[in-house]
Amino acid sequence: MREWFLSSELIGLKGMPNSLTGIGQKARRNNWLSRKASGNGRAMEYHVSNFHEDVVKELEAKYGKVSGANGSSIYAVNEVCESVHVPEFDVKAAAGAGILVSGEHQIGKFSVSAQLIKDLDLHPDHTAVIFCAGSSMLPTISDNDRILVDTRELTEPVKDGVYVIRIDDMVYVKRLKWNILQQGYEIVSDNPEFDSFSMFGEDLNRLKIIGRAAMVMRSL
Repeated sequence: MREWFLSSELIGLKGMPNSLTGIGQKARRNNWLSRKASGNGRAMEYHVSNFHEDVVKELEAKYGKVSGANGSSIYAVNEVCESVHVPEFDVKAAAGAGILVSGEHQIGKFSVSAQLIKDLDLHPDHTAVIFCAGSSMLPTISDNDRILVDTRELTEPVKDGVYVIRIDDMVYVKRLKWNILQQGYEIVSDNPEFDSFSMFGEDLNRLKIIGRAAMVMRSL
């Protein structure tokens, strides 16, 4: 079973660029796990854990069963290392950042069980902890909750779920629902006391989906 794929094998897949240059730019922009391909000069290979599940399905259809899609081959849970450290961000502090890879808005490191990361099909290099403030997502997310966020590249339209998003210069945690008829997103606050709204057409250019909320962590 394969884990690594050449840039040339990714061209044209769902959500992937149509050129080697585009693949390389996307890989650098999203900090993909990579290595130099053996016997291929300057060619690079990228690990399957970088890719959205739709891309993985296409790769399996073309090349057969792949392994390590959840990154389990890159790190191991053992007696020496039982936890991983992932960056923690404050949603308010991150306003304007647009992505969760800049140390400028990072407020610390958070220790998370390596087994939990594995069970959630996350990868430590593409996981962040977000500190949330406010009540707009009650009862799903409460004030002062932390959420584990999968920051791997997403293929749009994303599946319905809770996401960290940026609209213009503000960062939010909201539920997204794709409206297939209008080709846009319903942006929903789970708390009915807060208004929901929609973004369609040119307004979608103002929207950046940063990552998917994988788990809520809270104290009783």
